[in-house]
Amino acid sequence: MLNNSLSENAIDFKTLEQEVYYAVLELGRSMMKAILEAIDEELMKSRDKEKYRHRGKKKTCIKTLMGPVEFSRIIYEYKDENGKKCYVYLLDEYLKMETIGFMSVNLLEKIIESVSNVSYRKAAENITELTGQDISHAAVWNIVQELGKRIIKQEQEKVKAYQESKLEGKKEVKVLFEEVDGLWINMQGKDRKGRNGKKQEIKLAVTYEGWKKRNPGRDDEYVVINKRAVAGFMEPEEFADLLEATINEEYDTEKIEVRVLNGDGAKWIRKCADIAPMHYQLDRFHVFKAIIRQVYDKREAKKILRLIKGGNVEKALVCIEELKYKCGGEHDKVKKLKQLEEYLRSNFDGLIIYHKRNNVELPEPPEGIYYRNLGTMEHQICDILSLRMKGGKMSWSKAGANNISKILALKASGKLYDTIQSLMSSVASERLLKKYKEVIEAAKKKVDEVKKKLPKVYTMRRGQIPYSGCAMTEGRKAIRDLVSYRRLEDMI
Repeated sequence: MLNNSLSENAIDFKTLEQEVYYAVLELGRSMMKAILEAIDEELMKSRDKEKYRHRGKKKTCIKTLMGPVEFSRIIYEYKDENGKKCYVYLLDEYLKMETIGFMSVNLLEKIIESVSNVSYRKAAENITELTGQDISHAAVWNIVQELGKRIIKQEQEKVKAYQESKLEGKKEVKVLFEEVDGLWINMQGKDRKGRNGKKQEIKLAVTYEGWKKRNPGRDDEYVVINKRAVAGFMEPEEFADLLEATINEEYDTEKIEVRVLNGDGAKWIRKCADIAPMHYQLDRFHVFKAIIRQVYDKREAKKILRLIKGGNVEKALVCIEELKYKCGGEHDKVKKLKQLEEYLRSNFDGLIIYHKRNNVELPEPPEGIYYRNLGTMEHQICDILSLRMKGGKMSWSKAGANNISKILALKASGKLYDTIQSLMSSVASERLLKKYKEVIEAAKKKVDEVKKKLPKVYTMRRGQIPYSGCAMTEGRKAIRDLVSYRRLEDMI
């Protein structure tokens, strides 16, 4: 067939690659069908015949990376402890084929990876092109919602275990850094109503063990070590419990000597600082932004900044008080200065950088690790949440934003695929590995036999367009235009 098409019409490399790719996908589906039905046959022979009664075969379809795999599996009838009739597919039980929307775990991972970067519609287009099967954006949306619900349930179980003191992390570190902030996103539908109206804040917390150099030879670029993230629409107490449960799940908290939490001063962030012994630090970016915005005299603003940086917080507050009188009592200027003063006083304990405090004794960092000033949260907000969830006319339902934020946080933590695997147990028993190999080898032999029967394809000889590589005149150019990329029969 390919030989005939080549003789009739020229084929470019892109089309050839696509044709071969889809042919390989079809072959893979055939192999998968043969393997699954062979395993089902083995299970039928080895089953407890007194317990499981053969009730015929039913067709099903699983969507995979190779496309939809259609196969038949045997359904069995049995009686439970109460003598009630029940039905089961032994193949599903044996392979632990739990799916979302009849999709394999591998396909599910590709969909989640794509949707974490682009819109639902674009993700559906990408997967359709990759697998050669039609995946709608509604199906992609349903997958994200279902996976998000399972992640939330898993988090609730983890928080319950933490509250019952059942979480015992094994990793030992002496210093742990935590940063917390929120992202305001546009809401849609019924979620636009309520206290906050069109926008609501989704919470994000990040923990890490320190910094390391991105490139060993440079001193200006650092990256955080062992980053872990949690996110979601949650009440402050619930979010604080989830953050603490995530830390206790991984770390032996009794071995942590110094914990530092960096935040912008929001009340809900202070609740995270109150749940466990730690040093709270007001984020320097937000402090400096507040001073620049609220102080009308920019020279005085720089002076206050220098005082804050030097740890002279009391002098900075005195300077703000003096400015109230210098401005002649102008209402707007005084109002802004009072707001700044209130902001600084309410976060007084966090204005001095953690490593300059008298009550903080930092241990020596491990080799290759550095302890630096905190302030990565704006970057984390952008990379983890903002790039995917904010921009243009994008808006969310509360449930939809909550579900995808869980996925984005797991991806940033490097735990997304492990979590999907734990939630979608699809690992076959080791006893079947030998049988897998036998079936695959048999399928390969069939492929080799088919390849021997294929007609030989001879290399095509192609000539160049007239006057290629020659000096060009107007006459030669006209002749080239007449024959360029045209079949001979079209020119007769």
